Amino acid sequence: MRHMKWITCGWPGLSRLWLNGQWTGLAVAAGFGVVFNTAIILQLKLAGQVSESVQHAGFFLTLVFWIGGCIDGILVTIQYQHQQKLGKQRHSEVVNTDAVVTKSSSGLASSDDGKKLNDSSDTEEENTTESLQSRTDDLFVRARNQYLKGNWLQCEVLLDSAIEDYPGDLESRLLRISLLRMTRRYEEALLEITRFQQWDGSSKWSFEVAREVELLDRILSDLEDSEITHAA
Repeated sequence: MRHMKWITCGWPGLSRLWLNGQWTGLAVAAGFGVVFNTAIILQLKLAGQVSESVQHAGFFLTLVFWIGGCIDGILVTIQYQHQQKLGKQRHSEVVNTDAVVTKSSSGLASSDDGKKLNDSSDTEEENTTESLQSRTDDLFVRARNQYLKGNWLQCEVLLDSAIEDYPGDLESRLLRISLLRMTRRYEEALLEITRFQQWDGSSKWSFEVAREVELLDRILSDLEDSEITHAA
């Protein structure tokens, strides 16, 4: 299963569909299927009925489509692995919590007793941090699943909870930008991008942020052109 993501590179569009859940990947995969089957029909079923130039053109188009799709699949897979690596790094980050560990100095008869109390406090704080990270990760995974299903309201509720528990969860914030774009709250999405870029470590997600900015710019440009057309 570990190598399954690389196998998807062999069919154009499958990597985008399998790894990122993009519907464009389904369209590309289906389109390649049509082109591939057409080339087979031209080479086998219609041999002698169509000119060789048409057959060669169909074969060449299929080959170019396949090579381009494989390259795109490799790039998508590499980017997916990069995101997975960053996601694992997120588990090792220190989470700032508001929990205050009260320490009492009374009853400390020796330095050994003080050391035991400090060790106990550190263990309690580490357990609290791990518990919070586990809850945040669970919320993010559930929110991503709801996003892929198109359940925008449930996704937003889960993301708000994740960000409230861990304001520095950049993955959840990035998914929230995509959610705002999908629900046509473009101004909020742009504002969220500005806030996102102010966080430490946001440069790691520069590719995803640039893509969101590009999509929003394209949408806003289309809306502006549409308004101009209606006004005319």
